[in-house]
Amino acid sequence: MWPVPPRASASPPPVDIRLVRTHDEFAACEAMSRDIWGAAERNVVPRELLLTMQHNGGLVHGAFLAAGRLVGFCFAFLGRRDGQLRLCSHQLGVLEAFRGTGIGIALKQAQRYDALRLGVELVTWTFDPLEARNAYINLHRLGCIARLYDRDHYGAMEDELNRGLPSDRLEAEWWLRRTKPLPAGDPAVMLRVGGDGEPVREQLDVSPGTTLLISVPPDFQAVKRASPELALRWRMESRAAFEAALTAGLVAVDFRRDGTYVMAPPE
Repeated sequence: MWPVPPRASASPPPVDIRLVRTHDEFAACEAMSRDIWGAAERNVVPRELLLTMQHNGGLVHGAFLAAGRLVGFCFAFLGRRDGQLRLCSHQLGVLEAFRGTGIGIALKQAQRYDALRLGVELVTWTFDPLEARNAYINLHRLGCIARLYDRDHYGAMEDELNRGLPSDRLEAEWWLRRTKPLPAGDPAVMLRVGGDGEPVREQLDVSPGTTLLISVPPDFQAVKRASPELALRWRMESRAAFEAALTAGLVAVDFRRDGTYVMAPPE
């Protein structure tokens, strides 16, 4: 189980979640993008681009306090792959003092509502499979699945969260009108956290129809700070485990609170 950061207050102030409207609000999204991901300037999304996306089928949502201050935002643009129309959700950020208050989930639910209003039934985005908190939100709370693992998806990254390791990513698929498959049978452990925090991968005969468990560290950023070498081991061992499971036709259908992916056959 991963540590929960302290909340800004016992009763966080009410927040209005809605589409961004004005030039000043788009500028505030750009500024927040710089504050959160700005170690590499290429991660900053210009206000003009955000406005243009929203005027052409994309969605830019903001979380605003009563006084109009922006405390979180997310944006997605229209895309198509293999004939399937989708919204590609690229960034979601919440100010540190407001994390853990449900704003991120509320932004995604607003995105879902407006995607369906536009006639889009699939939203996708990438996430680091070793970030347990993100995996839990994506797969368990939102109900996504993941069936695509991409090695070093973005290449070398220089921001604090990603510096120093291959930027491997899973792709979350949020099917807005579908129910997730429910795993059946007794799962076998494919990757677990060892007694000293090291990855321990079991050599299993992965066959179609099995259900597997892949565990990751509860706080991967703490692992990176303590031992870059151990962090790299986790990247390589988890990569091997995910690729073996996906090659066998399994998909990630859930992420447990104990830090474990559930890999099961698709519907």
